[in-house]
Amino acid sequence: MSGNLICKNCGTENVAQSAWCEKCLTPFQTYQEEKTLQCPHCFHPNDYNLDHCEVCHEPLKPGQSE
Repeated sequence: MSGNLICKNCGTENVAQSAWCEKCLTPFQTYQEEKTLQCPHCFHPNDYNLDHCEVCHEPLKPGQSE
């Protein structure tokens, strides 16, 4: 599988969206740095830490309201 993460601690291949290794639970430091949230309304890719879309201001996280 391409795009998967290899744990530097134990060598286990993990799903690319993993926040930590499924075998040894070592966190992947680049998880939030490389991830984006796609706006459900306009499909703009937003920074992972944002709560609202940069373009249309739609809420990006489940259960969030304007």
